[in-house]
Amino acid sequence: MALKPVTSPDVEAPAIQLTVDGQQVEARQGVSLYDVISQTGKIIPAMCYHYTFDPFGSCGMCLVMVEGKKAPVRSCTAKAEAGMVVRCEGEDLFLARKKAVEKHLTIHPLDCPVCDADGHCELQDMAFQHGVTNLVNAKPKGLPEDRRSLVLDFNMNRCILCGECINICKDVQMVDALQFFKKEGTTHVVAKGDEGLVCEFCGDCLAVCPVGAITNKYSKYVYKPWQLKKTTSTCAYCADGCQMFIETSGKGVQRVTSPLSWKNKWGDRAETAEGHGGLCVRGRFGFQYIDSKERLGAPLVRTEEGFAPRSWFEVMDTVVGRLKALKAQHGPNAIAGLITARCTNEELYLFQKLMRAAIGTNQVDSSARYGHLNFTRALQHAAGVGRMMNGYEQITKANVLLLIGTDITETNPIASLRVKEAIRVYGAQVIVATSRRTNVAKLASHPLPIAAGSERWFIQALVKAAVEEDLVDEAATTAAPEAFAALKAAVAGLSWEVLTARTGTSREVVIEAVRLYAEAPKAVILCAEGVTRQVEGYASVLNLVDLAWVTGKLTRPGCGVNALPEEANEQGAVDMGVASELLPGQALYGDEDGRAKFATAWCCSLPPPDPSATLMEILKRCREGGIKALYLVGENPLATLPASTGVREALEKVELLVCQDPFLTETGRLAHVVLPATTFAEKDGTFTNLEGKVNRVRPALEPYEEARPDWEIFAALGTGLGYPMEYEAAQDVQREIMKLLPGYYNLGEPRPVTAQPEGYLRNGYVREVAARYAAGAEADQAARPFALTIGQVLYHSGKLSTRASGLVQLYPSKGRLQMNPEDLAQLQIGPQDVARVTSAKGALELRTEPNHDLARGTCFFPEHFNEPPVKDLAECVVDPTTGVPAFKFVRVAITRA
Repeated sequence: MALKPVTSPDVEAPAIQLTVDGQQVEARQGVSLYDVISQTGKIIPAMCYHYTFDPFGSCGMCLVMVEGKKAPVRSCTAKAEAGMVVRCEGEDLFLARKKAVEKHLTIHPLDCPVCDADGHCELQDMAFQHGVTNLVNAKPKGLPEDRRSLVLDFNMNRCILCGECINICKDVQMVDALQFFKKEGTTHVVAKGDEGLVCEFCGDCLAVCPVGAITNKYSKYVYKPWQLKKTTSTCAYCADGCQMFIETSGKGVQRVTSPLSWKNKWGDRAETAEGHGGLCVRGRFGFQYIDSKERLGAPLVRTEEGFAPRSWFEVMDTVVGRLKALKAQHGPNAIAGLITARCTNEELYLFQKLMRAAIGTNQVDSSARYGHLNFTRALQHAAGVGRMMNGYEQITKANVLLLIGTDITETNPIASLRVKEAIRVYGAQVIVATSRRTNVAKLASHPLPIAAGSERWFIQALVKAAVEEDLVDEAATTAAPEAFAALKAAVAGLSWEVLTARTGTSREVVIEAVRLYAEAPKAVILCAEGVTRQVEGYASVLNLVDLAWVTGKLTRPGCGVNALPEEANEQGAVDMGVASELLPGQALYGDEDGRAKFATAWCCSLPPPDPSATLMEILKRCREGGIKALYLVGENPLATLPASTGVREALEKVELLVCQDPFLTETGRLAHVVLPATTFAEKDGTFTNLEGKVNRVRPALEPYEEARPDWEIFAALGTGLGYPMEYEAAQDVQREIMKLLPGYYNLGEPRPVTAQPEGYLRNGYVREVAARYAAGAEADQAARPFALTIGQVLYHSGKLSTRASGLVQLYPSKGRLQMNPEDLAQLQIGPQDVARVTSAKGALELRTEPNHDLARGTCFFPEHFNEPPVKDLAECVVDPTTGVPAFKFVRVAITRA
């Protein structure tokens, strides 16, 4: 592979041969000589090198002799050439490297006993390896520590100016927040402008720093590396599936680190297409909730005086007794359950088994219902694929990426690096259709501003342009001529005048975008909550499938349609059948053979199909009195859903509300029984990431006080209800899943998917397509001219992250509405002024703050906070096919109060 950057993933440098320590080696011309040497298994010291970014050549350690050169050569910046004869070892090279170590140490403070990197320091290792025992004319810099950043301290006395922090920030993150800066006669690493560092705080600079120059404020001076127990696990925030090391001492988490480190600097540059091993701000600095003092330490039962702690024996007896009584009196359908997709696969599987086999109800759903099921149901229906079609490597190596309705850096930060690498390394053309100026839009070749909330109409415009401009693949469309004819007729009824007015873009821009997409050999579509969690989300995903189909991209290798889930295991929730319409393995619950298979395996009779028993329908049945008992696991609908859904009335109406959670949530305060659950850091199991990879979750700590893993509680309830669930460990549940879903546990390996749209295109497509391209009505904008989006920010994930003090410090609840500065000026609303925001569902007053990335006529409020309750301004529209509620977008009027 050529040195980064290269121009195209389809172009490779010619193969050459050279000699390294007498060994014939084959390599690519122009690659780093250091890469060539390291791939032979030889490790040469290099304190400024890391395979994830381009060589820098500052430390002077990676010296080799090249035949024909008089002096040692820095191998990291030297390029491999045909016929080179290279020597890596010898007394002369050892002494030259030793001299380089001594040079670094002469200005180093030698404060190892108080340095957090003591025992995990490359300079220490190099001094030991090269026998440096005495320094002449040592003169430390004597600089004050830079503590201006909220998260990281910069100690320039220890800095060896390797540039790794600067390079990973610039090359990999493409944030470019750090720089070398000369002041007081000395070169420093500082934030741009020599101010306090304000960035995405991914912590990659901290990870690759080979000394103790960058330190973590949250764990400074509290440990030595050898005092910590390191547990490999998977992050529980978003669906990117990042591997992490949870480092603990006693009962507390001291820090979280990543596979990315100066210790793993040797690797194949091509492997970065699958990920660089880093974490985002949430994964690295958002660990404090794990051992928070706010955790629930014992079961609670509501009494006349309030909540009272009870023993597990008492509380389980109470819950089982109440469930048995309600079932006996009203039948099994008087009971329903909802579970979070932050639970493991094993827990999700066991939960739906408990509800269906032990209780006998199919009223079961998960937080994947908030959007991801729009995607999986649509793709399963159209192409026989129930998850993302492309993995990280295919995204990275695509020629064209089409991003619609996603602020990928905010929701899936590590996945966004695949897009950034596609731009930087492989020269991808990136189209970003969104209403705000997102992080990736600033880097994209084709940023395409569209009106807020217009994603569904923009997708229709893309399909119309592809058909009318003849940007179709003949082989794909002639294979299903009736379907293509029906699609042509459907899009012919769309007016360009209406589409351009609604999307705020021109026909020419749409045609340019679709031409770029259609003509690319490898083109990938990425969408997210701007499509899946909006009105007509299911139809919009099917329309994206139409776009991929007619342009020949649906079945072509390296192409596909993808949606980014929000929570860590939404894909696992769908795969484990935690939805009223699905069985484990995404088999349809309405399929008699499928039900019979699981009924036999579970030794029970399964309840009849009830596909409409989704989240919103369950809450409706609670309000109407049909459901008497509601079992919530990690779900907090009172804090999530707008008041217009009647969620409070539903929760207050049930006779038994059981909440199982690590914390006492807003919903939990209404419960009759609260069960303390563990966090992911106390669990054994697996998560399935957005690629479909199954990743291990391992316990780093013993359960907090009396909290128990969710699967243990499910098993105890099932057994108490008369259905033995005698599992002794999470592995027992895994073995059961393996029998029923052979091949599911790929453990870190992606499962290849192949779209099979033939049946869909020949059966039913013609009947369905016209309705999907009906123009539909648009909300009146005159009375409410502003588009309010309630969405996610980089520093948080759902409500869970608000329990992490480190993230709250970085992004606290401000209670302010974000608006375009020009809109604020026009409305004459200043920082201390109060704005009145009015929607069809109500009004509230709050202060504002400017956000230059928001388009005029739009405003934003983070979904993680409910003070004030901005979510209650929204109306909830339920998708007629999937039951997915859409409530993240609402039109409002704003005036100065």
